[in-house]
Amino acid sequence: MFRISKGLVKATRKWQCATTLLRTYSHSVPVTASLPYHLVVGLPALSPTMNSGSLAEWYVQEGDRFAAGDAVAKIETDKASIDFEAQDDGYVAKLLQPVGVDLAVGTPIMVTVEDEADVAAFAEYTLPKEEKAAAVAASPPTPAATPPPPPSVPSTPPPPSPVAAPVAVPPPPPPVSTSTSSVAVAYGFSTAKVSPLAKTLAAQQKAYIERYGTTGQRPIL
Repeated sequence: MFRISKGLVKATRKWQCATTLLRTYSHSVPVTASLPYHLVVGLPALSPTMNSGSLAEWYVQEGDRFAAGDAVAKIETDKASIDFEAQDDGYVAKLLQPVGVDLAVGTPIMVTVEDEADVAAFAEYTLPKEEKAAAVAASPPTPAATPPPPPSVPSTPPPPSPVAAPVAVPPPPPPVSTSTSSVAVAYGFSTAKVSPLAKTLAAQQKAYIERYGTTGQRPIL
């Protein structure tokens, strides 16, 4: 029952909407004891990738008559604002959505009737439960909030390595005394018997010392 004007379709070609036919989100409701025949019009998809939009402005009020080609509302998306035009004649029986609310594609926005006398029957009209459920199902899911990361806990430093106990170093042995007294004990007070060979070698050593000087050796006797 509604279409987008040709001039506005051309204006939105830069969003690649010109080659896509507007899907008609409206369905007829059979005559019941309480309500006459009517159409529930949903938010149309203005492009193949459109998932939601909002009503920027209503051009009609409840009870207004519209003809084919009349703009009834301005629909705003993240890419453009486009007039929504009627394809047939009729009357606005009920406006279901306010201006400025983000809506999913297919959400009912208005009710239309063919006869002006049927408008009054929709003064207290509300969407049936199945219509509300369908509108909720068409809404894009809200992303779940990501919980904040847990606070970082400072890592416990490793225990210090045990320090080895110092090893006791035994004191060095006392140096061997080379005093004159020890030499006297070793050489001056010996009671060992001297052999004739030792006496001969001692005499030769003594003669060598007297002639050439000291040899750097211990005296034999």
